[in-house]
Order: sequence, then C-alpha cells, then structure tokens
Amino acid sequence: MSFLHLESLTKRYGNNVAVQDMTLDIAQGEFVSLLGPSGCGKTTTLQMIAGFVEPSRGRIWMNGDDITSCKPNQRGIGIVFQSYALFPHMTVAENVRFGLEMRKVPISESRQQVWEALELVRLEHLEDRYPRELSGGQRQRVALARALVIRPPLLLLDEPLSNLDAQLRENMQIELRNIQQQVGTTTLMVTHDQSEALSLSDRVVVMNEGKVVQVDEPFSAYENPKNKFVSSFVGKTNLFACHIDQQIGSQAQVKLGDYQLEISVPIDIQGDQVQLSIRPEKLELTHQGAGQLNGCVRTRLFLGNHWLYQVDSSIGELLITQPNLGVQGAAVGEDVGIRWQEGAVRILGEQAHD
Repeated sequence: MSFLHLESLTKRYGNNVAVQDMTLDIAQGEFVSLLGPSGCGKTTTLQMIAGFVEPSRGRIWMNGDDITSCKPNQRGIGIVFQSYALFPHMTVAENVRFGLEMRKVPISESRQQVWEALELVRLEHLEDRYPRELSGGQRQRVALARALVIRPPLLLLDEPLSNLDAQLRENMQIELRNIQQQVGTTTLMVTHDQSEALSLSDRVVVMNEGKVVQVDEPFSAYENPKNKFVSSFVGKTNLFACHIDQQIGSQAQVKLGDYQLEISVPIDIQGDQVQLSIRPEKLELTHQGAGQLNGCVRTRLFLGNHWLYQVDSSIGELLITQPNLGVQGAAVGEDVGIRWQEGAVRILGEQAHD
C-alpha cells in the first residue's frame, strides 16, 4: 500500500468543482509535485491533505490510516507556506523550536533537535537572529527547518520558492532537493513553475480545471505529453493541426508544409485529424535549403545561455531555441533552413479540434 493515498478526492464550492475525483498514490520518501495553472485545484488538494479544507467526497489515507476527518494538529504533517509564516518577534531558534513546544518536548531534548534542524539547512550560525535580519532564502530555510524539526511523516510545500528572485530560486531548488533526499521525508509540493517541478520531483502530477491530466516522471511528462494542454504547459512547444494521409499499423504519413513525415501514432488517436508537437530546442537553424523546411527569422532574443528565435515558415510561426556557442547566430530578416532529428515531432493523444 502507498504511503499517501488519495481516493476519489473531490471538493465543491456550490456549483464550482475545485477538485474532481482525484486518485493518487505517493510512495514513502517520494517527492511529488502538483503542477498546474492558477485555479486548477492544486492548492485546494494540498489544503485537504493538511486538514484545512474538508473534502466534499473521497478519502485521505496516510501510512495506512484514514486521516480524512482528523484535525490539522492531529495529522503531524509539516507544512512550509508561500509566505514562510515566521513569527517576527522570535529568533531563528525560537521559530524552529515552536512546533516542539506545542508538542511539549522538554527543552533539554528540543535544544539538540533545533540545532540538528538548523545544521541541516546550514543556518546554525544564525540561531539568534530575527526574521527581519535574514535574506529571503534564509527565511525560506528557517521555515523548512521548522517544518522538519518535528520529523513529520509528510512534508507539504505550498509554492515555497515563489517569493525568491530567479537566481536564488535556482540555488534553493538544489538545496531543497538535497535536504529532502538526505532526510527522506515524503514530500508533496504545489507549484505553477514548470522548471521547479521538473527539477525537484520524482513524479509530476499535471492538473487542469480540477482534474489530474497526467502523472509521470518529469522526463516522460516533458518528452511524452499526453495531450495539447500538457505539451503547452510543461515547457514551450510548437503545435500544428495536421491530416494523416496514410496509416499502416501504428505508423502514419503526415504532411508538414512541403515535407512528408512518417510518425508513430498513439493508440488513443481516432480519426485522421491530429495535433503535432515540436519542442523549440528540438529544432535547429541551418542554411536555407539544408533542412526539412525553410523560413525567415522575424525576432531574435538573447537569453544568456541560449538564443530564442521566432521564425516564419511554410507551416506557420515557429519558436526555436539554440544554445549560445559564443557566436551571434542567425540575424533578423535572414533566410534560414529548419531541421530536426527523427523522433522530434510527436502526435499528441488528442484530436486537433479538441
């Protein structure tokens, strides 16, 4: 049996369904992210697991126990909020000790546990400082230490890195993943940041309009999106509605502009109208006439480690990313060829008209 089991979990607010029939299993020690746009139901799911929101239907099981009706303080779950929710009048050590005091852990025991938690997040030298004296990343680590010091069976993270700037957020992603793997605590994170979910998680649960759309390992979710929504939300993509000219078994002939493409067809595809997906990094700019398609560069953006191109082609507008190899690359207005490797173009498991 899984460590955390959500069984047909549903939450309604009047006629609005925030979460619909969510069933999910999370293994002991696994790091899972709920990923989706605002209003998709991910935070409501987290709040139901924490006990802050009562489900309209369904059950929540943790380590074999039904905790659906348990109060939040009876669940023993560690939570890190988006705002960190630190007590401004308490020092770092006092903030971390708070959960232990609520559990009436003797000061002689809690002192060592607080030290170990601060050492885990590398803040033991700041134990006497107040939150106002800390950076955003340090406050985030205090909140994490406070959640972990009670040694929770389950750690819930509610957009924990969203208040940090881009560079600090990347650094904290590494810190957070290292800490989670070191401690081995089962972790469920809510985020709308695709790169955050992909980099931190063992599995990603993609949600939309209250429903689970796809549950997969990060690499599989990105490389093999189930449908148009997942393809567009989990990273950037180029989408095209196409017609299957001929199909033999699982292989089909599809015309992409002037190029005839042979491609594998998912088993759930019905009919001959399909949606093709091509990731921007799977496309490569080359000399005009040397690729499968020709185009003209409309826009070029320099993003540091890579270039982002907007190219007009015979099949429409294409987004193309190219690594920064220390050269300027194609210029705006330049005629170019566009090529890709076998397997770069995917048919999505969704009708073109859906």
